[in-house]
Amino acid sequence: MKQWLVFVVLCAFLSSGALSQRKVTVQPDLSRPERLAGWDLDGSGTWIVSDGKLVISKAGVPAGPIRRPAALAILKTEAFREIALEVDLRSHSPVDNPHRDLNLVVGYESPTRFYYVHLSAITDSVHNGIFLVNNANRRRIDDGKGKPQLRDSAWHRVRVERNRASGRIAVYVDKQKRPVLEAIDTTIPDGRAGVGSFDDAGEFRRISVTGSVFEARSQERR
Repeated sequence: MKQWLVFVVLCAFLSSGALSQRKVTVQPDLSRPERLAGWDLDGSGTWIVSDGKLVISKAGVPAGPIRRPAALAILKTEAFREIALEVDLRSHSPVDNPHRDLNLVVGYESPTRFYYVHLSAITDSVHNGIFLVNNANRRRIDDGKGKPQLRDSAWHRVRVERNRASGRIAVYVDKQKRPVLEAIDTTIPDGRAGVGSFDDAGEFRRISVTGSVFEARSQERR
């Protein structure tokens, strides 16, 4: 019932012109160590900004009442509706570790409500997939059949797209034209974007977030 009331109020705002959408692109500056202040750090990992990269220098350790990634860096922005998150990423975990992972986050509302893409060197029930954290242990929402993409120590260009209306999340790696992972879920309407890892170290560069956000529109007297 509460969700329905929120939806009705939001529609009223939109129809009155009190709220509008605008498209924005954010490319965080990673040129100096102090640029780490542009990120909300979530979890127990150690983060640094170095040589144009955002780095998990020490992996986090999963803890707390729910099972979720242990090191996340969430960009300090408004909440995005439709979104495309692009980033170069590279794992620091040994290549012979099949459970090595790095994560990309969209729809981040809070430490206990967000979506994350888990890239790994193996596909099983908890690796290499798209997951929802919704005030409970993370839950896979893709089909669990994606081909592992994180099998080496090279840089990989990854793009995550989310359509708010349909709930579709699609993940593209390097120059592949078809998504390597895909899911549909509408649990979380809007949220911020970020990067991280479940329990490994790694690094990220050339980060770009493009999407639409709500903004209030002042009303002229009539």
